[in-house]
Amino acid sequence: MQNNEKVENKNEEVNSQQNIPESIWAPGIPDNIKEEDKIDLDMLVAMATDYLMKNFILPRGFKVDDGFPRKEIPNIVMKMDGKTYAVVICPSIYPHYRVVSNELRLQLVKICKERDIIPLMAPVGYMSIDDERGKAAIALKGDVFKTTFPGFLILTDEENQDMTLNKDTVFRP
Repeated sequence: MQNNEKVENKNEEVNSQQNIPESIWAPGIPDNIKEEDKIDLDMLVAMATDYLMKNFILPRGFKVDDGFPRKEIPNIVMKMDGKTYAVVICPSIYPHYRVVSNELRLQLVKICKERDIIPLMAPVGYMSIDDERGKAAIALKGDVFKTTFPGFLILTDEENQDMTLNKDTVFRP
């Protein structure tokens, strides 16, 4: 009888650890995708903001200014160790890589320099866990995504800043 109890307890433990969300969509690409089923840019920004706040910004001890996060640029203003950072969140659906436009980047950098603020871009990538939808860059409400955040990129006033993140350009305060 004790052996059966241990097996039951082990099964309960395993099931509670497998709290993996499931997509509401059947495998593959649906035949008729309605516009209201697609995730739009505002929703992507909200998802990315939520991901950054819960998994990076707050756990690392940043203090977020009142009124943030928000939809407008900068999406987040945060502080740590006497430094202030203005964050532009750039969510993308794999295989695309969305970046800040040169015009917006230069405006933000100018304003940040005047206020002694460090301007950052936060590229957050999403890919459906369904291989077909992932390869087709389809983002549907109720789907489950792999999320990628390699780190921040410090924005500069270079005429054509390279927006590629690599070990030399990634910034993780």
